[in-house]
Amino acid sequence: MITDLSKRNLELAFHRAARGNLVRDPSDACNISPTQEGPHFGQMAGEVLLITISSFAFRLLTIFHVANTPAARAYYSEDAADRPVSEFFAEVANLCCGAFNRELAQSFSHLAMSIPYTLSSRCMAFLGELRPQFLSSYGITINDSVQMQATLCMHCSAPVEVMVSAARPDDNSGALELF
Repeated sequence: MITDLSKRNLELAFHRAARGNLVRDPSDACNISPTQEGPHFGQMAGEVLLITISSFAFRLLTIFHVANTPAARAYYSEDAADRPVSEFFAEVANLCCGAFNRELAQSFSHLAMSIPYTLSSRCMAFLGELRPQFLSSYGITINDSVQMQATLCMHCSAPVEVMVSAARPDDNSGALELF
């Protein structure tokens, strides 16, 4: 139900959204590499952050696991050394998925995006139960110090063709979206 070109376009759109929104400063290095072993969140402790983008034809889960390390806490919030990274990473993930959503809107009208919510990382062992037509995981490193995992999991209920422009779309970050 989803072509190889569509899968590559999903990855391209996600990588652009991640590089533009997971970093605090545009000059920060954001390295994204596929993980060969697939999603392994079930082996991680703690929580994952999940945001859903959906249309009439598909449901796309974007799942983040950010290591709750001093480096991650310091990077995402200078005054939150004693709070878990999940408390302030949700807005960062929301910005990333909002940019991802805008790129997908080139191919699909009537997209909806959930608010970020957390789940136990043990739940991720059951991604296969969703029978995804596309499942891809990435290791993301920012400035060689902040580590996270991201997984895209798409289930299609109809044929899906994802088209994104080869050029980076206009940056509308900070634009207010009304529902």
